[in-house]
Amino acid sequence: MKHLFFCSSLIILSLSACSGKQNTTAGTEIETPPADTVAIEIIPELPPLEAGEVFLKGKEVFSEETELTGTHIEEPDTFIFKPIEPTMVIRDSLLIMGCRDAPFYVFRYPSFTHVKTIGDRGNGPDEFMLPVAIESSDPDYLCYMLDGYNGNLYGLDSHLEAHFIKKAFDRHSIWDYVEHAYPAGEKAILYQMGSTIYRVPLENDSIQREKLYNLRLQHSKGIPATGALCTNPGRDRMVFAYKYTKIIKFMDMEAKTVRTLNFEQSEFDEKTLTVINGLDANVTHYMQVLPTRDYVYITHSGRTPYVVAAEARKATTICIWRNTTGTAILSNDTSYMTFASTMS
Repeated sequence: MKHLFFCSSLIILSLSACSGKQNTTAGTEIETPPADTVAIEIIPELPPLEAGEVFLKGKEVFSEETELTGTHIEEPDTFIFKPIEPTMVIRDSLLIMGCRDAPFYVFRYPSFTHVKTIGDRGNGPDEFMLPVAIESSDPDYLCYMLDGYNGNLYGLDSHLEAHFIKKAFDRHSIWDYVEHAYPAGEKAILYQMGSTIYRVPLENDSIQREKLYNLRLQHSKGIPATGALCTNPGRDRMVFAYKYTKIIKFMDMEAKTVRTLNFEQSEFDEKTLTVINGLDANVTHYMQVLPTRDYVYITHSGRTPYVVAAEARKATTICIWRNTTGTAILSNDTSYMTFASTMS
């Protein structure tokens, strides 16, 4: 089967962002616990980020790239659906999928047995136009559910009941929308809107957000800030990989320290900015950023969206790829890959 996942490769970077320092704690001795005690894993602290830009053209900084393979999912006879650019979270043996036609599906995982459909499509109260599932660090909620158009944010409890929390933003123009959002601790989320990363506290009902970082590249102002973001609040890291330029940014959760890895590519054609859908003529480099405790997995395409879309029209396949830290679900009918983080 020649599906999307054979055409993407996987790149692994340490959360230390190629600093060259060892991820160990000096002077720490590992003792063997008594047989009647439970061993507690000691997680070494990450070395502090070093701010600045590092040029890595021609250098071997990645481990060997891995071709993604997967297992075909046979859709249940009782529930047929076509996911269109979904977002999803895995929690307590449940997979909660935000999908434009649902707006939210809940499945047993990994059997993919349908449990419940949540919400209604529409522009009315408590309806969703752009459903976004967000991982929650709050033990009261399995996940957060955001409408990326009107900014309404809900928490989904263990009984699969939705509770309104607050508005995460006000919409003032057609460009004010959110396609993905991420945890920023137990009582906050963050998202990218336009070229800016915002942090939204959840402690009160007022609409407030903090501007953390502008992703616009200073030396390439014509190139849009399109790419993939991920967060790891427990390790005080977030990572942004640009779609059309070979640049990856490592930041702390406050974006006060930023380390830029620049691979100096020259395939982007700024003339396409004046052409309708012209960006699709440029090569897609980094597609998705997948966080784990110590590493970041980054999918790399190396093809233009035009080529991917042409191949996607040939067949519709949903595939699943697993590693020890989570699950990546790929669908070649949308040329889209998303990561479902596994939480205990």
